[in-house]
Amino acid sequence: MKSLTCGEEFRFNGAVSLQEGENWLAPWRVPFDEARLYFPEGGIGRAAMPSGVSVALVTDAARIEMDYLCSRCPDNIIELAEDVEQLESVDVVVNGRRLGRRALSALKTQETLRLDLGNEDGGDRLVEIWLPLYAQFRLIDLRIEKSATASSPVPNPKRWVHYGGSLSQGMGADSPLTNYVQSSRWRDDLDLVSVARGKGTHMEPLFADLIADLRPRYVTMAVGGMIYLTGSLNQYTYLTNMLGFVKRVIDAVPDSEVVVIVPPMSPRYRDLKGPGGMTAAEMVEMHDATVETVMKWGDKRVHRVRQWADVGESDFLADGIHLTSSAHRRYGEYLAHGIRECVG
Repeated sequence: MKSLTCGEEFRFNGAVSLQEGENWLAPWRVPFDEARLYFPEGGIGRAAMPSGVSVALVTDAARIEMDYLCSRCPDNIIELAEDVEQLESVDVVVNGRRLGRRALSALKTQETLRLDLGNEDGGDRLVEIWLPLYAQFRLIDLRIEKSATASSPVPNPKRWVHYGGSLSQGMGADSPLTNYVQSSRWRDDLDLVSVARGKGTHMEPLFADLIADLRPRYVTMAVGGMIYLTGSLNQYTYLTNMLGFVKRVIDAVPDSEVVVIVPPMSPRYRDLKGPGGMTAAEMVEMHDATVETVMKWGDKRVHRVRQWADVGESDFLADGIHLTSSAHRRYGEYLAHGIRECVG
């Protein structure tokens, strides 16, 4: 087997930055050396959990070996999940066909993942290893047979950036590709960068600037749920924050289009007042009015998909915030249809 070089023979799709260690590379979803600016309340490790990131290469190899280090996510997240492998697994894809989920060892010790991909025809294929949703990951070495060849895929010319919270990161999904964000992919010629940030999603200006710096053609932003649960914004500040966030992106990238989404929430919250004094139903009403105002300002560059109505208590995990694995897929299909109607 021979080792491959990052950038020449493979690439990290969906990474914002790469942290270089003594013998490893770690993909981050924010600039890793400025992580505290993006997560001032703590939880920096979220940005090193590579939801939406894949190791991608074009190769005629039949076998691939990957040496890695993987760190287990916090216990409170593991306790909520239906299955710990949901959080610490990879999805393997060849030429767009998902071969299945492979579990990783999250014990902070060097391990090797061996993939037998077969290749009876012997031609080049696009191989993607989609990295874990909720476990920090470091790549030590990527190898193929000595007789095989590999090259880094050419990036798609159009980029899609998704901004959201822990549901967007994939809590409850079976595996990286069954996360609702991936399931909502409405076209194949887009490179996804997910800046889902766990407990955050308060429409912070710094994240708007990060998104603008990524030069997206499309932005999807799932906002409102965490704001309701924490009371970080209210009826006096929601409009100004959303307008400011969207304006920073569109002013910097004039050909970008933004689709605003409000995440689904359990029916149990509908009439329950959050810390900001609004019930979930009142928050959604305020959200819809806000988006209408921002859409009028945005001159056909701002769109919305209304909150998913086809959801019940049984579609949520115990906390009533995160979807079960089957609901992730249904919600993604709902969004794909809605986004396609907005932007084609």
